[in-house]
Amino acid sequence: MDFMIESMQLPVDNLVGILLYAIIFMIVAGIIPVLALTFIPNRLPYTLKSAIVGTIVIISLLLWWNMIVT
Repeated sequence: MDFMIESMQLPVDNLVGILLYAIIFMIVAGIIPVLALTFIPNRLPYTLKSAIVGTIVIISLLLWWNMIVT
């Protein structure tokens, strides 16, 4: 656990920190639209809901790339 905490302090210096931040971004970006699409009453098909969630996750990864890596 100490290794993970140390790797997240300077994520640009090691691959584990970068990977952990990417996973955190994907989880947060996936949970928010899933909850919104679940609890807001709508009649969207499952494939459209999955496409919306996937698009949001990809956008969050692009934001992550711009914030952490560059």
